[in-house]
Amino acid sequence: MKSVFACVAAVALVGVPLIVAGTALAQSGDMDPRAVANRLDRIEREISDLQRQTYSGGGSSGAPVVMDSGASTADLQARVVELEEQVRTLNGRLEEANHRTETLRQNLEAFQQDVDLRFRDAAGGSSAAGSGDGAGAQSSVATGSSAAAAPAAGEASGAPAGSVPSVLPNGTPETQYEFAIDLMKRGQYDKARAAFQEFLQVHPKNALAGNAQYWLGETYYAQNDYKRAGDAFLTGYTTYASSSKAPDSLLKLGMSLAALDNKDAACTVWGELGSKFPQASPSVVARAKLERQKAGC
Repeated sequence: MKSVFACVAAVALVGVPLIVAGTALAQSGDMDPRAVANRLDRIEREISDLQRQTYSGGGSSGAPVVMDSGASTADLQARVVELEEQVRTLNGRLEEANHRTETLRQNLEAFQQDVDLRFRDAAGGSSAAGSGDGAGAQSSVATGSSAAAAPAAGEASGAPAGSVPSVLPNGTPETQYEFAIDLMKRGQYDKARAAFQEFLQVHPKNALAGNAQYWLGETYYAQNDYKRAGDAFLTGYTTYASSSKAPDSLLKLGMSLAALDNKDAACTVWGELGSKFPQASPSVVARAKLERQKAGC
């Protein structure tokens, strides 16, 4: 169930604008193919009625006989010409709407296939790494902050994997985590981000890893980078579901989506928060309620 929700949230972060655009097109009064077709039917019926009012086939020679319909034949014929012009215009709109709908369908299918492929690749990478809880690998929608676990030597020395300069000081994981938190408190978001990323590389299975992932998302959120913030919070929920920060990650994931104008997806996330974490802290519950009201959920 969680993997399905993760897919929905990931699609929301990058694909909801496409879906919303399709909905808006389908609901547009001028471009909705059904509305245009209904209007065409009404016009064609009116043309037929006007033609019956203007002519009858009662003559023995087959010549039309003008009926006394209370309006001049010229007026009725002008109305027929006007309606026929509307029919041509509506046919053009209908053709354009069908073309746009088909283009949107093809784009949406391509997008869905891309998302499916990304999640299959992520799942395969996680299996190859042998990470049972997924902490050693990220989905493709993640920020890349929890990269593959560092080698055992890096764990022992406190140095991050690769050649990236170390940000964290020497010491225990708790000391390093507090160092990153202190940077966050002082508003040094770029440095704090680097520290949390390094912590997650070196200590992906530490008890504080879920907290570090959450605060990584906060470094993006504080700088209004809601897309990367949402990616980080989604990873915090899916990878560290047992962390005490999992409810906070869902709350902030919804807030990130709302900030990206994906309010429907945000409401879905907050609903997940209520169903998965009914015993979340009062502050999280209260904030989620407030955000739902603001979004009109």
